[in-house]
Amino acid sequence: MGVILWILAVLAGLAALALLLGLALLCVRTGVEAVGATGAVSVEACWGLLRVPVWPRRRRRPSAAPRDEAKPKPKKRRKKPKYRYSLNREEVDVRELASLAMTLLGELADKMRISRLRVRVLIGTDDAAETGMLLGTSAALTGMLVPFLENTFDMHDYHVDVDADFEADHTEWAFTVNCSLRPLQLLTVLLRHGRELYRLYKRLIKKEEAIEP
Repeated sequence: MGVILWILAVLAGLAALALLLGLALLCVRTGVEAVGATGAVSVEACWGLLRVPVWPRRRRRPSAAPRDEAKPKPKKRRKKPKYRYSLNREEVDVRELASLAMTLLGELADKMRISRLRVRVLIGTDDAAETGMLLGTSAALTGMLVPFLENTFDMHDYHVDVDADFEADHTEWAFTVNCSLRPLQLLTVLLRHGRELYRLYKRLIKKEEAIEP
């Protein structure tokens, strides 16, 4: 009986130690630094002094095959996805998304640090009317979010510029974002709004059967 109690005490101690270690790791400030331009995005995750590239993923170089093995290996057939996911644009409400974003950012006001935020968007489509609508929507969204960020966070390096080129047939953009917070604080906010975020995800993301060519 004494041996069993001793084993249980050791297991409980290890569990408590693991829990404390996990909480300590979640309290270390973690950040994301993203830089992008039209068609290319690079993202790095920063945890303390450690920096880990997240995107683009590094491709593994194929190891050189021995000379004796000259026969090529048969290629494995990739499984075709049964379903595909797409954005339900009819359910997109810019004001609702902006309101939710400001709510989440408001709760992170004293927790998240934005060191740099620079965004440049030049809207262009094949249709001048659609370009004008996108410009109006983007300008309204920018007019709501930028003053909110200015009044909520301490940002020394920020600039957001949205414009349109009615003669262009594509949109050009560039951005730089550098922000950080403690993961435990972010987890608390996400759990608090979990149901709302899940309902928004279910409404905006459509799940359809993949069409085989």
